[in-house]
Amino acid sequence: MTFAKGHDLMQTKNLILGAFVLVALSIPAWAAKLSVSVGWTKPPYVIEKDDSGFELELVEAIYHLMGHRLSFVYVPFGRSNTLIKAGKVDAALTMNTRMDTEGLYLSEPYIVYQNVAVSLKGRGIQIDQIEGLRHYAIVGFQNASIVLGRAYRLAVEQSPLYLELPDQRTQVEMLLKGKVDVVVMDINIFNYLSREFIGKSHMDNVDVHRLFPSSPYQMAFTDEKLKDTFNKQMLIFKSSEAYLKLVDKYEFLN
Repeated sequence: MTFAKGHDLMQTKNLILGAFVLVALSIPAWAAKLSVSVGWTKPPYVIEKDDSGFELELVEAIYHLMGHRLSFVYVPFGRSNTLIKAGKVDAALTMNTRMDTEGLYLSEPYIVYQNVAVSLKGRGIQIDQIEGLRHYAIVGFQNASIVLGRAYRLAVEQSPLYLELPDQRTQVEMLLKGKVDVVVMDINIFNYLSREFIGKSHMDNVDVHRLFPSSPYQMAFTDEKLKDTFNKQMLIFKSSEAYLKLVDKYEFLN
């Protein structure tokens, strides 16, 4: 009886061990986690409180196809390249060739931002060129006078009022309350924040002045093979129904 009990116990242990092996083998490859640096909250692209937003969810979906999960590391604007070059993260979001990317591998553009000037339709403001902004009170996003180039900087220097604010919700609020004539910001950020502010889309009540070129952004990697895989899987995901659903979820205009 003692031998039988010992034999049964050994069989039980073997079954448990076998179960653990099966579970381990069934864990998908995406259990591997990679760290990615990203700028602070910028809805609808980046929403830090729950790692959501169009840009984060887009990249997460692509990485899932690659066989990885992501851990986001939030940093101030302009610090992503510093972090990745120091080897603190595996990749960095929202990068381009104007930044210091020496020694890094840049993906194909995965997202495009579109800065515009927005005015209330009832004001009847017509602006066909950047120089036309000089006639109006304007609030722009932080560092807009650097990001948007010399023509913009010269125009806003002649503006009767020009402010740059880090809080883009305040930009939208100032326009909707008539405190400024024009806001300068990404069109999808305006669309998202104006809906958040008044509870519904406000795009029918504004004029969108498309004065600026689009701004495509790439992802930076420390590993060239990882970059190549990202490019391949990005094309696959952007051709899928899941991508269209993500665009619809955030009501993107571009």
